[in-house]
Amino acid sequence: MDVTSRSTLRSTPTTMRSRHLPFLIDHAADPYMTVEAESEENSSLDTLHRGLVKLDDRSRDIIARRWLKDGEKATLQELADQYGVSAERIRQIEANAMKKMRALFVA
Repeated sequence: MDVTSRSTLRSTPTTMRSRHLPFLIDHAADPYMTVEAESEENSSLDTLHRGLVKLDDRSRDIIARRWLKDGEKATLQELADQYGVSAERIRQIEANAMKKMRALFVA
């Protein structure tokens, strides 16, 4: 930029300069995208709830305490001690419960 164009730029009103400046588009502000994202989230939460309801009480408790609890999650050994089985058996129950729930999300 030479000296002439700098002085011209400085003397040009701000409104004239802003026409030539690039601008950012906030795609997150698109109402359609916001509604669609909320709809998908609600659908996923409904599917998760339906999946939890289909599980037996022990499986539901294991999934809730291992995955859905805020804060400190229960360990396999803690759950094994509570249910009087091995940590490996808790892992198997958890895997089977996740498999059943995953089938709902795929369907």
